[in-house]
Amino acid sequence: MLFRSPAGKRDLQGLLDLQKNMTPERMAAIRRDLDQSVYTVAGSVFGAGFTKEKFPLAGAFFDKVVKDGGVGVGPIKQKYKKLRPFQYSKEVNTPEDIAKAAGGPTYTSGHSTTGAEVALILAMMVPEKREALFERGWEYGVNRVTSGAAYPSDFEGAHIAATLAVQAMLKNPAFMADFNQVKAEIRKGLGMPG
Repeated sequence: MLFRSPAGKRDLQGLLDLQKNMTPERMAAIRRDLDQSVYTVAGSVFGAGFTKEKFPLAGAFFDKVVKDGGVGVGPIKQKYKKLRPFQYSKEVNTPEDIAKAAGGPTYTSGHSTTGAEVALILAMMVPEKREALFERGWEYGVNRVTSGAAYPSDFEGAHIAATLAVQAMLKNPAFMADFNQVKAEIRKGLGMPG
């Protein structure tokens, strides 16, 4: 079994260590981050005005990014069929609603992949906010681990998957055309020069 190895034990312990510092505020942030949308991932960086109503192209574009990124993540999950932490260990404290919503295997983390993809792409569109976007994408993934729905190794695998997916997307002319339209919408909506 995976967690009999020293690396597996460290993986589980990393999650348990994160859960030791759980606060009501942290749990509220984890629950907010259950939504896999660009508005959830980047809203705290771009402000309360970053909404579907004001930035409709961004929502449709990033929904497609997440779907296309899932093409690579899904087969990996099915190959390894890694149990969720709360399914493996009774020491993991995952609220019932989060456990119920976390379907299927965990490696690599789909939520962490989303956070990384959104951060990577938005950082190219709005380099002035690059550091804050990377920090937020990281936090989004860490929240998933802290919830008990993914392991630290799932989070690490997600960053690799996101990097490879974004690299492939950037080579697609249709993706780049959409990218440029969304970039223009976001920069204009945030009051930044084109």
